[in-house]
Amino acid sequence: MTTPLRTSLRPGTYTLDPRRSTCRLDATHVFGLKPVTATVGLRGGTVTVAGDLTASSASAVLDAGTFHSDDERRNSDVTGRKFLDAARHPTIAFRSTGCRPGESGWWLDGILRVRDRDSDVTLQISTAESTADGCHFVATATIDRVAAGVGAGRAIIARRVRLTLDMWAA
Repeated sequence: MTTPLRTSLRPGTYTLDPRRSTCRLDATHVFGLKPVTATVGLRGGTVTVAGDLTASSASAVLDAGTFHSDDERRNSDVTGRKFLDAARHPTIAFRSTGCRPGESGWWLDGILRVRDRDSDVTLQISTAESTADGCHFVATATIDRVAAGVGAGRAIIARRVRLTLDMWAA
């Protein structure tokens, strides 16, 4: 049985704030032995909160060239041709296709576009709250980077990448 999620969100369309929002990636490399955390900058996006939450939607665009970890060589490699190819594919985009309640929150289904290739992704929304100037969302997903079009480095970089979005919108 699904427990309804109560929310204080006000219906409306909100613009994501790139300065306050973060996109964190967590993976492992060196054959799964060393954890790696990185961030990618948000260019922009919108969230539409509907009166019927199942009709809500979201879209976001990330700047592929802003991949940043604690290793400059890794940053250069990931934004380079073998991985994100940010020079030819400067953005990573998400657009939702549906919003549905789950047992412990809401799920936002959508399409992730990386290197001009679309793959399905489902975000689990753990926080959805009104703020003084708009709203705040936290969502997570596990991305299959190979299915998303980033197949290089299969032997040394984990196939699954955990994505954490901390989004502020006004």
